[in-house]
Amino acid sequence: MKPLFKLSLIFILCSFCSCIVNAPKYTTIEKVLTVQLGQSQEEVSQILGIPPYNFILKTDSETVLLYKFRVADRTTVPFLLGPTNGKKIRGRYVNLMVTYNKAGLVRKMESCNDCDETIVEEKKLDINKVVTLMTVTLPIVLVFLGIKIGLK
Repeated sequence: MKPLFKLSLIFILCSFCSCIVNAPKYTTIEKVLTVQLGQSQEEVSQILGIPPYNFILKTDSETVLLYKFRVADRTTVPFLLGPTNGKKIRGRYVNLMVTYNKAGLVRKMESCNDCDETIVEEKKLDINKVVTLMTVTLPIVLVFLGIKIGLK
């Protein structure tokens, strides 16, 4: 019975290793609001705390780079909904397009919803599948082992 216990323990531990999320680096709206026109690309990256996410456009007079930030949403019970109550949670990803002039200084900033759609890939453990596996497969294995031991 020890090998079966060890095998099931290894299976459960390996299942928890699959909880991985692929998502872009992002900043917050508070940091975005501190960026000023006339700052250099290095200053913008330092203020935001992240490098540019994507390259949009480069011409002889300007360069447009894309940064990612997340807005703050809230969650609350529907019948207690008020203008500012609830728990603050991370919201959706928003694109920030920063246009730099020829000298490399910020000329224009705008958020853009159609520039790049952020897809967050989640690889999570599906508890329903684990419960199904445990309630269907494990009893069959135990019955098989019981029959095999009983025939000896």
